[in-house]
Amino acid sequence: MNQKRFSNTLVIILALVIIAGVVGYFIFFQKQEIPPTVTNTPIPSTSQNTEPPATSVSETPSLSADKKSVVVDSKIWLSIDNDTIFNWFKIESQLCDGYNLTSTSDRKMFCENKTSFKNQTRFASIVVSPDKMKIGFTIESDTLSPDKVAGIFLRSTNKVQILTSYYLGNEFISFSPNGTNFAYRDGCWETICAFYIKNSETLADKINFIPPEVDMRGNYEFVRWISDNQAEYKLGNELKRASF
Repeated sequence: MNQKRFSNTLVIILALVIIAGVVGYFIFFQKQEIPPTVTNTPIPSTSQNTEPPATSVSETPSLSADKKSVVVDSKIWLSIDNDTIFNWFKIESQLCDGYNLTSTSDRKMFCENKTSFKNQTRFASIVVSPDKMKIGFTIESDTLSPDKVAGIFLRSTNKVQILTSYYLGNEFISFSPNGTNFAYRDGCWETICAFYIKNSETLADKINFIPPEVDMRGNYEFVRWISDNQAEYKLGNELKRASF
């Protein structure tokens, strides 16, 4: 009797084990068949950062409030104590030659100390080319005021070129309509002045208007551009045109 009861119990246990195994099998493989959830994270495009470098600027260059710098997009393009400008005053202007170096108590500091030079010197005016990549400038200083010197700054090469001597009346005048050429005044002597036109890229001479010493009709005065290669000017009271 006990043996029969034991056999029945064993059968029941085996049946339960088999049922549990079958149920576990189906549960396991159903879980395996559920596909994983995939989250696609978009990759940022880099094409918007592959623009070529700009060859011009959108903002027009302007003078800083203290007239010590030419500023574009909050960045300094040209400072009054630029090495070329400072060295030109020191070597070429004749302000620092021989007797002139000791003619006043502060001249030596002006000639040899950049901080002193910067404090006494400023851009009197600037003229911006149509493409905004060239700056014509006129510089004045507390030293021998109101003498001036004119020059041009080429942004494409970061080059400064001084155009005139340091003398009364010198001035950068303007660029031609498309910026091909520019005009500046130099060589003034007792109200008689010359003016010159150069190519904006090569700085080669295009035409010079220099009064002869015996010409007492007055100075050459630039009036306006007619085109990139033609300008109107006055000689004394006569209005004239020149092509180049």
